[in-house]
Amino acid sequence: MRVKNKIKYATLGIFAVITLCFLFQAGQAFAGEDVLQVSLDNAISMAIKTSEDIRIQEDEMARSSSGVRVAKSQLLPYASGSAVWSRNYEYPNIPATAAAKEYDFNIGASIDQKLFTFGRIASSISAAKKQFEASRWNRETTNQDIIYMAKVSYYNACLAKRTLDIVQESYRHVQENKAILEDRSSSGRASKYDNIKMAADMASRIPMLSNARAALNSALETLKRVIGVGSQTQINITDGFDDEYTLLDRKALTDELLSRQPALKALENGVGAAQDMIWQKQAEYFPELSAFSTWNNKGSSNKSDIRSENLYDYGVIGLKVAVPIFEGGRRLEAVQQAKLDKSIAELNLKKLTKDLLLELDSSVVVYNEYVSTLQSYEEAVRLASESFKLSQSMFQSGHISITDLNSAELLLTQEMLNREVALFNINETLAKISKLTVAGPEKDE
Repeated sequence: MRVKNKIKYATLGIFAVITLCFLFQAGQAFAGEDVLQVSLDNAISMAIKTSEDIRIQEDEMARSSSGVRVAKSQLLPYASGSAVWSRNYEYPNIPATAAAKEYDFNIGASIDQKLFTFGRIASSISAAKKQFEASRWNRETTNQDIIYMAKVSYYNACLAKRTLDIVQESYRHVQENKAILEDRSSSGRASKYDNIKMAADMASRIPMLSNARAALNSALETLKRVIGVGSQTQINITDGFDDEYTLLDRKALTDELLSRQPALKALENGVGAAQDMIWQKQAEYFPELSAFSTWNNKGSSNKSDIRSENLYDYGVIGLKVAVPIFEGGRRLEAVQQAKLDKSIAELNLKKLTKDLLLELDSSVVVYNEYVSTLQSYEEAVRLASESFKLSQSMFQSGHISITDLNSAELLLTQEMLNREVALFNINETLAKISKLTVAGPEKDE
């Protein structure tokens, strides 16, 4: 009996060991799961690929392209066919109806070809083409908006990551200060106040670390949403902020905006399409010349089943001139509406041009100001770092208090954070300028 129990327990033990090994390996595999490495270029391409707005604009382009084909279809012949079977169940007994029979049948086909419309069709086709161009530029505008959104989300993640690094470094500084204080305590040169103050300083860093981690997680989740990956996917941003930037030429960027801005190009095509619509409506005042041809096989009988011997072929070919005379003022109002549409499009173009130029001017001024002061931020970080190191030495020798040391460390942390915020502002403004000018300025390599 004891042998059986030993075998049973040994078997259970072996099974438990195998299970633990399996769980350990699974845990190792999960811990070593690949993390998605995301560069700025990757983020932009992924954001564009997964954007619903882009697909909507592509559908709008396809719809506009279909509109062009619809407009061009007016140049082709129109063919139609019909078949009519009818019963004359009641008609007067007069000489005019003496030859009428009870049943009639008519089957035929007709072809109409417009020959000359005084530019109505040409204007319609031109307007459709410009509307297609407007939709193409609208897609490019959406593309630029997505690129800007991806850049800002990526830069937010960069700032949050750098903020966490700085806060972690601040915590390590406090740990170094604590080690110095412990050395002083061992020699009897540290007061109870210094120990309490040091403990409070370390405790104050914990919420900062928690807030920085929360901000980074939030920024990464936002970036995941923008680039279209699941929230369970682990990502790591591989790019950071550049260290050097050049000042921008406002005049050159203004020229870029006026010549290449897709939103302006879309409105310019909209103005052109509105002008074509005016010409199209005005052309309706003029006659329309067309050619036509018809063929019919028809006849009548006193029997419902009309046989072929009672059916005869008829063919007609000719020219037709349709002259508009009076339609109650419809054409006049249509022309007035087309003119108002053009006026609205021109005003929208003028307004948007002013708004974009103002936005560009302010962005360039802000960017150049940030770049001009970036060196000051770097110098402030350098001096604060030297001050902190000197304060550590002076605190170790007892020349300054723990409060002075803590102030020096906080100053260094704050200056480092200020520099990162300045770099974020520079890159965010640069992304906005790139969106406005499409090509955008190039950063120094």
